[in-house]
Amino acid sequence: MNKDIKENGKYAIYLRKSRADMEAELRGEGETLARHENLLLELARNKNIVIEEIYKEIVSGESIDSRPEMQRLLSDVKQFKWNGILVVEVERLARGETMDQGIVANAFKISNTKIITPTKTYDPQNEFDEEYFEFGLFMSRREYKTINRRLQRGRMISAKEGKYVGSIAPFGYSRVKIKNDKGYTLNENSEAKIVKLIFNLYVYEDLSICGIAKKLNNMNFKTRKSKEWTPSTINDILCNPVYIGKIKWNCRKEIRIYKNGVLRRTRPRSNKYLIIDGLHKPIINNKTWEGALKKRNLNYRKKTKNNTIKNPLYNILICGKCGKKMKRRSYSKYSKEPTIYCNNPKCDNVGSKFCYIEEKVVEGMSKWLENYSLNYSECLKRLEYNKIEHINELIILLEKDIKHEKDKLQNVFEYLEDGTYSKEMFNMRKNIILQNIDKMNNSVDEYKEKLNEIQKESKVNTTKNFNNFLDMYNFLKNPEEKNNLLQIVLDRVLYKKEEKSIKKTSDPTNFSIILYPKIDKII
Repeated sequence: MNKDIKENGKYAIYLRKSRADMEAELRGEGETLARHENLLLELARNKNIVIEEIYKEIVSGESIDSRPEMQRLLSDVKQFKWNGILVVEVERLARGETMDQGIVANAFKISNTKIITPTKTYDPQNEFDEEYFEFGLFMSRREYKTINRRLQRGRMISAKEGKYVGSIAPFGYSRVKIKNDKGYTLNENSEAKIVKLIFNLYVYEDLSICGIAKKLNNMNFKTRKSKEWTPSTINDILCNPVYIGKIKWNCRKEIRIYKNGVLRRTRPRSNKYLIIDGLHKPIINNKTWEGALKKRNLNYRKKTKNNTIKNPLYNILICGKCGKKMKRRSYSKYSKEPTIYCNNPKCDNVGSKFCYIEEKVVEGMSKWLENYSLNYSECLKRLEYNKIEHINELIILLEKDIKHEKDKLQNVFEYLEDGTYSKEMFNMRKNIILQNIDKMNNSVDEYKEKLNEIQKESKVNTTKNFNNFLDMYNFLKNPEEKNNLLQIVLDRVLYKKEEKSIKKTSDPTNFSIILYPKIDKII
């Protein structure tokens, strides 16, 4: 059947923009995909080829994972759908990761699908064409890395000159081209009045971040995306030094990690970034900024080390009114007990002390599981296994980061040799990288020690027997372990409370909860 399909001579076109194409479009050189489509259709006519489908890649991603049309094309190629694919150049198929290049090369070779370009037709069954194709992808990858390195270096130089290198201007500013020079800067726009209002409410009227969000929503002020204001949006504005005329560089570097076997790209916030005087005018004066900084420092709550979960009901407790996940708030400064609340500014669900909600949830699950056979020892083993897996993942990520830092160290030496870095800058960068490597090596050692402790403790706990869910829950030592246990037996918990417990005679447990157990997984 596959052979018959191949003899029918079915052909398709694959179109994708490169970074150079996007820059050319900005210079007014025309829409790239349209020009390439016309070129390949003309090539098809000259070769008497009938095009049955055109794959248009609108996004220009580095990897196959971020290119949906490429994924669809490869799927069709693997199913022997096409006799040949027309592209402007082979580099359009795969220019990113070496692994991606191998996936593309193997798919075309196994399915015996030709690659047709204006200059050459590649036959995957021809040994010389195969080598030429693979060499072309290799050189393309090398060129890509060189261009990307130069681009990042250029962006860093622009940032140090005070230019704005981001693609989207911060709220309150518009991104404008610098006259008679390369690059962009920022101009104040109509949103700036809202930025000034946010700082004034926070510093001079002493409103909380949640209070500011509610006030802006009540005043019908819109965010740039016409959505309601949230505390996190307000906090981002209050923390951004761009409003006092500064430029941040490298505050959210992209990192890539494998999660459940899938490559993920994240941009976590970093405390290690450069702050440079920008070319743009500030919206906020230094006195107001210092006042906001002082208030933030007073209200600062130290984050849990290594993102350890402190809430046993994390990702389980859901607001019964708006459907958002509820948060835990601690009051270490005032020695108050932690509470659970909904952080949706427009939701009127009343919060409660965490201890009361936790007690009701555990009590409800204990009653529910009385009539079901739950192997608590197996649950304990599963929890310990998950903990070990989590620590192993952290060790792998740290080891990858160490390798990345060593690669950066090699680049620093190269920058010294080609004159990009002075000796002073070289020594500064080298020392920072070596310190990072030492810290990460220490973290790896700590995690390995913790891993050994868990494995030793696991051998002791294998003989532990539990009679009911409450015994098991109380045996667990920390909130993260309790959260893992609850996630085994619970899908979610809906929480709703109408009235505040203000009076001393008020019932603090006048809330309702609905449990949704995972019965099918524990019978």
